[in-house]
Amino acid sequence: MTTKTITKKVNVTDAQKILEQLEARKAELIAARASDETDMAAVSYEAHTGDQKSAAKLETLQERAIKRDVEAKNLDSAIAEAKRRVAAARDAERQAGEARVASELAELAQMMREAGAKCDKALKLLAEGSDELRKIVQAINARGRGNPSASQLQALGSRAILGMIINSPYAKDFQHISPAERKNFATFTEAWASMVERAVNQKLGGDEKVA
Repeated sequence: MTTKTITKKVNVTDAQKILEQLEARKAELIAARASDETDMAAVSYEAHTGDQKSAAKLETLQERAIKRDVEAKNLDSAIAEAKRRVAAARDAERQAGEARVASELAELAQMMREAGAKCDKALKLLAEGSDELRKIVQAINARGRGNPSASQLQALGSRAILGMIINSPYAKDFQHISPAERKNFATFTEAWASMVERAVNQKLGGDEKVA
């Protein structure tokens, strides 16, 4: 039966912390091993020349050295695995970041598409509405009223457009007008419509409503 190795997912910070702990233990083990070697050198002569106490101490030091060698090998394996997990955690973090950015970019691409369509729709509506206003003004003029005029529509309409463009990224490419000069279509067309309606009321005899 094959045994599967299950790797628990950890974040970079935790994986790095474990690696540092293992490396610290390895450093402590190396220092302890060096100390044992110093002690072995100190008692080695007496142990091999008949001093039983030194011989016993040497044997203890040798057994401890063997255990520490095994522990050092195990720690080397653990450190190698810890480094692999740090790299894997960093790779997973990078992939997660790339996936997040990709998702955000896809959303922004759709938003860009919608914003572009909105601009085209707004420009089309502006052109259509402006053309309707031109024809209406011409029709009013043809019926004997000189106010509003084509020149007034041109002047006020241009200011309304420039007043709106001033808030867009394209403002620097158009004439700048002060806040006092800015107009909007709804305001001046409402004033013109009311003026025409008053004139019609006067012609019809006063307070009659105009259909």
